[in-house]
Order: sequence, then structure tokens, then C-alpha cells
Amino acid sequence: MAATTAQVLPAGPTLRLLQYSPAWGAPSVDPRCTKAQAYLRVCGRSYEVEDASAAAPGWSPLLLPVLRDGARAVEPDGLYAHLREGGIDADAKLSAEERAESAAWTALVEERLGLALLYACWAEEDNYAAVLKPAYAQRLPLPLCLYLPWTMRRRALSQLARREGVAYRLGGEALEALNTRLTGRGSFFASGASAAFSYLTAVLRCPLPRDTLRAHLKSLPALCSYVEAFSTTFFGSFEPLLPSPETDPRLRPPPLTGRPTAFPYAFGADEGGGGEASEAAAGGGKSSRTPKQRRFKERSRNAVLGALGGALVGGEEELDEYAADEQQ
Repeated sequence: MAATTAQVLPAGPTLRLLQYSPAWGAPSVDPRCTKAQAYLRVCGRSYEVEDASAAAPGWSPLLLPVLRDGARAVEPDGLYAHLREGGIDADAKLSAEERAESAAWTALVEERLGLALLYACWAEEDNYAAVLKPAYAQRLPLPLCLYLPWTMRRRALSQLARREGVAYRLGGEALEALNTRLTGRGSFFASGASAAFSYLTAVLRCPLPRDTLRAHLKSLPALCSYVEAFSTTFFGSFEPLLPSPETDPRLRPPPLTGRPTAFPYAFGADEGGGGEASEAAAGGGKSSRTPKQRRFKERSRNAVLGALGGALVGGEEELDEYAADEQQ
């Protein structure tokens, strides 16, 4: 099956792509990082990769990939617009109608298939505990590796709010639509090709214990052949797929509810579950603190943890919750 061929562009200033390192045979553990690499390769533009685990301080791992073009660092929201402004445009030779089609397929992949992948990776307890949490932790420096996967999971679940019940259905519909579009045509238009490859290869390669999405993709040989052809053409090889691991139910993390009450993470059904239980055990079954004193202790501890996370990650949004609580 033929894949989109790269156009040759004149060499320019060295581009550096700060990203999460490869995993399971994919160019990156994160499909957004894979997409950035695939886009640059479709355009025929050379670049260098800098892994997050070895990067200098001063970057936010929640905002990867980051493109470094000379002295300028471009975050994901502006990455492709910046490349187009510099003449690196995968859709440059497309007609207006073809550009519109490419944009539509990209939106389908990132919104619907991306939603299903987000749910499979971060909302499924077995998948998060056995695969995603250790994979990201291994690709982050200390102390970020201790707590950042938990932060990433909180963000993912926030994105999934009120849509988790339909995630797999939307992902399956997206796979069927992509398969219909691809059959008989061999590839997608330019930028749509890089988006399709990045999310399809993430679904196909990530060895999740609960692999509903992967099983659906494997039932569509045209899409699997497309991933293999694109990988071989633009990345030089297609490595064998890893089998899904077996998981031990005893290793599953508790449900992600409420705020963390211990480090690096601990989840309880209510805000006072962890601290009060330990105090009661130490005091013969009953805590000596008043409810007001216990709330003050919890908020103080959470404020310290929030301040530490905000200082290391480079954001202050996690502190707003604690400040609001203190004012009540």
C-alpha cells in the first residue's frame, strides 16, 4: 500500500523538537509528539529530537511537543502555524477543496479517535496502572516522574467529563470512517496523513491490558497496512507489535476521586478519608482533633503540595482550588 511521499525542502535553521521519547516501537509515547515528527517528515524537513528526560530545566512537560526554531520556542497550539509561516506546509500543493478535506479528516482523528484513546489510556484503571503511568514516569526526570503522571491523569479525566460513556463508540466510528476513506485510495492528504498515522500507531502499538480500541483497529487490515507503510516510508522500519500484558488486580490504583491526600498520590472517596483514618487508628479508634482542626490540617498539607507542584511544573492553576477553600 503506497504512502504519501515526502517533498524535499531546502535546508534551513536547525529545528529541535522537544518531546517524550519513543515507546513500544512508536516515535513517541505521546501521539501529539509523534504527529509533529510525522508532519516534519512528510514535509521533508530535517530536525533534531530532544527527549524530555534529558532536557534542561525551564520547560513544562504538560505542553509537549515544543518546537525550538533558533531562539524561539513554540508550544503545541502554535506549532503548525509557525511551520507554515516558515514555508513548511504539508498541504502547500493541495487545492482549497483538498485542504478542506484534509482538515476535516484531521479533526475527526484528533477529536473522536483522540477521545477514545484518551479514555483507554487514562480512564481505564488497568491500562493506567500497568502501562501509562510507568511509561511516562520513565520518561521524566526527578521529581516530576513521581507525581506528574497523576496530574496528567487528572487533566485527561477533566477532558472526558460527561463523554466517557461514548468514548469507545466515537472511536470505533472514527476507525470505520477512516477505513472507508482509505480503502482503494492508499493514503490521506498530506497533513491529514501525519495526523492519521500518529493516532493510529498509538492505538496499534500501545500494549494496553484492556485493548478494546486496538482489537477494533486490528480488524481493519487497510488501516493496519497504512500504519505499516507510513512507518516504513518515513521512519525507516515497522517493528513487531508488543502483546498486551496481564495485570494483577492487587496492583490497581484506587479510583481517581477527590484531592490527593498523600504523596505522590492517594485517592479517597471523600476529602477527609485518608488523614482521619490514620489518626483514628493511632488514637484507639477516635481522633482527638475537632472537624475544624482536621480541615485546617488537610488544607495546609494540600497547599504545600500544590505549591511544590506549581513551582516545578511552571503553572499556578492548581493553587486556585486551595486558595478558594481557605477563603470559605
